[in-house]
Amino acid sequence: MPKHPVFFIAFLTIFGDFYNKMGVFTRSCQKISVFYNSKNSWMEYICSNKTIKTSKMKKLILTALSACFLATVLTGCKEKTAANAAVPELCNTPIADYLYGVEYDDYDFDAAAQAMAKRFNSAAPACSEVRKGNFVGRNLDWYINTDAAAIIKINKSDARYASIGMIGANSVFSNEFAKSGEYSPLYNALPMATTDGINENGVFIGVNVMPTGETSFDESTWEHGKWGHGAAYTNPDAKETHCVTYLARVILDRAKSVADAKQIIESINWYEPNGFPVPGASQAFHWLISDATTSVVLEFLDNKPYYCETTDINAPSYATIMTNFTNKLMEEKGLVQNSGNGYERYDLLKEAYPTTEESFTGMQDLLKEVWYSKAYTKEIGSKDFWFTEFVEDVSAKDLYKNPDVWKNETYTNAMKVNQANFNDKANWHVAGSPLWYTTHTTVYDLAARKFHVLIHEGRDEQKDFMEVSLNDTHFEKPLEHKK
Repeated sequence: MPKHPVFFIAFLTIFGDFYNKMGVFTRSCQKISVFYNSKNSWMEYICSNKTIKTSKMKKLILTALSACFLATVLTGCKEKTAANAAVPELCNTPIADYLYGVEYDDYDFDAAAQAMAKRFNSAAPACSEVRKGNFVGRNLDWYINTDAAAIIKINKSDARYASIGMIGANSVFSNEFAKSGEYSPLYNALPMATTDGINENGVFIGVNVMPTGETSFDESTWEHGKWGHGAAYTNPDAKETHCVTYLARVILDRAKSVADAKQIIESINWYEPNGFPVPGASQAFHWLISDATTSVVLEFLDNKPYYCETTDINAPSYATIMTNFTNKLMEEKGLVQNSGNGYERYDLLKEAYPTTEESFTGMQDLLKEVWYSKAYTKEIGSKDFWFTEFVEDVSAKDLYKNPDVWKNETYTNAMKVNQANFNDKANWHVAGSPLWYTTHTTVYDLAARKFHVLIHEGRDEQKDFMEVSLNDTHFEKPLEHKK
C-alpha cells in the first residue's frame, strides 16, 4: 500500500482540529479506516464522527481541499493486486494440535482470488459426502501430513452472507505457520480454500475431486485413467469469470437456496485449473449442495453444468452420496467408469444408509466406516478390499467387484508395503508420506447452522468431535500484522 494514507490521516487530524475551532465537527475524529475500493483503484476513507450543519462556503472549502488531496493520492495509487490489498481483519485461534479457528470480519474477494491463483496448487482430495434428512456429512481424505486444518468463519457484510466451514489439511498452510500467529499474505487467500461449509441461509456445499478423463456423455472421447484438464462452463452472457477451485466460496457468500445456487453457477464463466498455478496441476471437481428440502450433485460435463437432484433427502442416490467418480454418468448410463475412485466407499455408504440414525452421532458413525485408513486394513484380494483406491485405470467395467482379477503380485506386493507402513506409527505426520487418511470429518446440522468436526481420524490430536456454530462460535486471538 502507498504511504499516502499516513499523510491522509495526518491531514484529517490537522483539518479536523481546524474545523473544530470553526464549529463544524461536534467532536474530533475517533476512527479513520483507509482502504482500496474493491472494484476500482481509488482510495476511500470513513470517519466515524458526525457533522453538524455547515455553511455553503465551508462545504465548498471542504470539498476543494479534499479533492486536492485525493488527486495527490490517486497519482500514487496503482491497480490493486493481492500484494497491496488491505490486510484483512481476522483472528487465528489454536484449538488443538493441527486445528485452528480463523475468523474474518470481512475479506476482499478479488484479492483473495488473485492470492489463491498465485499460491495454491489445486489440491485434489479423495473424499466422501452424504446427505440424510437434516444432516450432511463429509470426510476429507488426503496424504498423512503436517499441515494445519482450520475452521473458517466469515461474518456477514454488505457483500456476502455469514458462513462457517472447514479448510482441509491438504497442503494449504503448515502447522508451524498457523501456530506462529503472525500475519502473512497467505491469509488473503484462505477464504477461497474452503472445502466444505454452511451459510446463514442453511445452504451447505462440499467439494470432492473427480476424474477428468470422462467429462463427456460420449464414451468415444474418454481417456481412461486421466486426471488432467476437464470441461467447465462458458456462458456468453456472463459478466464474471472464476476458477472452479473456489466455487464453494462463491456459493457460501451468495446463495439463499439450492435453486439460487444453480442460478448463480449458470450466470458465471467457470474454468478448470488447467496449469493453475503450475503446468499439470489440474483436476476436475464436483460438489454436493444442499438446503432444507433439496440435495444436488453438480458436475460440468460437455462444457455444461449437470445436476443429480432430489427432494427425497432420506434415500440414498447419486444426489445424496458423492465420492470420487462422476455421478451423472453413473445415473444416466448405469456404468462403472474406467477411472476414478470411491466405488467401494459409495457402496458402503449406500448399504448402511437405511439404518443410519438421522443425528450427529448417526452420521459420525456412518462416516467412520469410510475413513480412509480402512483402505489399508482390508484383506488384500478379498471382496472387502478397496480396489479402486489403488488402481485408476481398469480395463473393463465392474472389475472392482471381482477380487480374483486383482490377485497378482504387482498389486498384492504394493498393498502389503502400504499396509505395513500404515501400521508403523513412525510414518504418521511425516512430510511427503505416500499414505492417506481422513484429515477431517464434519457433520452439519442444516437447520441449526452448526457442525461437529474431528481431525486426523481422532488418532492423537483431537479424540472427540467438537461442536462449531455459525451463531455462537467466535475466535478472538488477533493475528500479529507483520509484513
